[in-house]
Amino acid sequence: MSQDTQPASTLATHNQRHDVKARYYRRKSRSYALIERMLRSYLRPYLWLLGISIFANIIVAATTGALPWFIQQAIDKVFTERDESMLVLIPAGVIIVSIIKGLATYGSNVIMSYVGQRSTANLQRDLFARLVRGDLAYVSSQHTGEYISIFMNDATRLRDTVSTIIVALARHLLTIFALIGFMFTINWHLAMIYTVIVVPMGIVSMRRLGRVTRKASRQGLEETGGLSTLIAETLGGLRIVKAYGQEDDQIKRAGSVVDRVLQFTMTALRARAAASPAIEALAGVAVGAIIFFGGYQSMQGNLSAGEFMGFITALLAVYQPLRSVANMQTILQEGVSAGERVFSILDQEDHILDKPDAKTLTVTQGALKFDAVTFKYASRVTPALHGVSIDVPAGQTVALVGASGSGKSTLLNLVLRFFDTDEGKIEIDGQDVRDVSLLSLRAASALVTQDPFLFDDTIANNIAYGQETFDMAKIEAAARQAAAHDFIMEMPDGYETRVGEGGARLSGGQKQRVAIARAMLKNAPILLLDEATSALDTASEQQVQQALSELMKGRTSLVIAHRLSTIMHADNIYVMRDGQVCESGTHKQLLAQDGVYAELHKKQFADGDA
Repeated sequence: MSQDTQPASTLATHNQRHDVKARYYRRKSRSYALIERMLRSYLRPYLWLLGISIFANIIVAATTGALPWFIQQAIDKVFTERDESMLVLIPAGVIIVSIIKGLATYGSNVIMSYVGQRSTANLQRDLFARLVRGDLAYVSSQHTGEYISIFMNDATRLRDTVSTIIVALARHLLTIFALIGFMFTINWHLAMIYTVIVVPMGIVSMRRLGRVTRKASRQGLEETGGLSTLIAETLGGLRIVKAYGQEDDQIKRAGSVVDRVLQFTMTALRARAAASPAIEALAGVAVGAIIFFGGYQSMQGNLSAGEFMGFITALLAVYQPLRSVANMQTILQEGVSAGERVFSILDQEDHILDKPDAKTLTVTQGALKFDAVTFKYASRVTPALHGVSIDVPAGQTVALVGASGSGKSTLLNLVLRFFDTDEGKIEIDGQDVRDVSLLSLRAASALVTQDPFLFDDTIANNIAYGQETFDMAKIEAAARQAAAHDFIMEMPDGYETRVGEGGARLSGGQKQRVAIARAMLKNAPILLLDEATSALDTASEQQVQQALSELMKGRTSLVIAHRLSTIMHADNIYVMRDGQVCESGTHKQLLAQDGVYAELHKKQFADGDA
């Protein structure tokens, strides 16, 4: 029957089977690819150590296989033949072999622990570097809690998987071969019973359990990432949670996520736990059959008591390594799930990169120019900027004003190449920012954002952030310029006071002044100020504004301001609306135009906001 004439149900069943088989081989290839990549990328520097570990495991396998032989010799030579010379030699041999096995096991375990910890440290280092150097657009697409979960949980699980697989293959598999080989040397009939019953059925059951484990592990890791996200959000917004009385709601949400994590974890654990009993049950059937056939052969005079005891000893000894190998499939699937999440970050392609022939930015005057710039965020339908052209002459201060979402902050982000323009270009002294190195571009500018970020470090280290040398006199001078020195000296440890997570131990205005001091200390030719004084009270704002005025002298400054009073003396003001420039001119010229700027000015002064 041709395929065209087969019933639809038959074709559907055939396609389903084909899809199942295709998914299986894809999973299998990904498993092998994961191990291969870990070996190539993170274990290659330690191949010589792995070689020593494998050699130690060969010794473990050989000594384990020797013990049943000693049991056989003890029964036959000592208990049956009453050979007094063997009464000393056999126990001595057992002791020596056991000591050698213990030393080899210890050495292998220490080496594998070191290699596992070292490779995980390298993997986490690469993950962190990938996130820090990655494009903002990609890094911002996931919550920080997800990254923390991948960094801490997935990388560790991947390490455990690789270490376990290597030990299972190098030690346990060799031990299984040694013991089964010994069984065949004693009685191949009995050995065939064991290999026919246990091995094939064990492989089938382990495949099924592995599929369950992988799915549950992937879902569990995703839910763990969700839990990390929830914890980070709740702690970050704890004041809001309390202010709105949502403690119980957050606790309920966390409980739901914890329950889902528990559900998937228990599914994986049940699958893993089923591996050992499955092998044990199969082994029990094999032992029963071996006792029957072994007893029958003994009655026929074809099997001595020593041979039978040696065979049974080998059979019992093979149980533990066989159980470990049986668990290998389920553990491997857990590692594959973790590895997919880890390497999805490492494999992410960056778009904000230096060109192969990128030159160092040379700032002679510091003129900044936006030439017909258009830009659209990937998550939005309409462009954030559309055909924006702005000139910031060297040494002058140009201000950007407009409603929220008009594109002001996007312009600053494009100057530093946090994103790249879709159309048009941005030039500094005639040099396209995309043609120069990122390091030199960002070294030529200082940025102060509306929401200042401080590291959980000392005030001095936060001000000196990015500086190669630690000059306390310059740090203090920058703090004085930013009107921060007085409140810093009132702190318990002065400049050595730790600011807490995100600067939580400082007020909003204090954090802003420390951030401004950091920009002042950088002493860059181009200043980018994104509502840098918005968090300050009137008295502090006047002090900082005076310091900023001194800092702006002779420097090119692009300033975003909400309070129009802070930019009234700017050399030029551009009014933004819906991603375009709708007005430009000096403060007086814009008021005379009686347009958008004049309306903003009237509203602010009427509301007492300026």
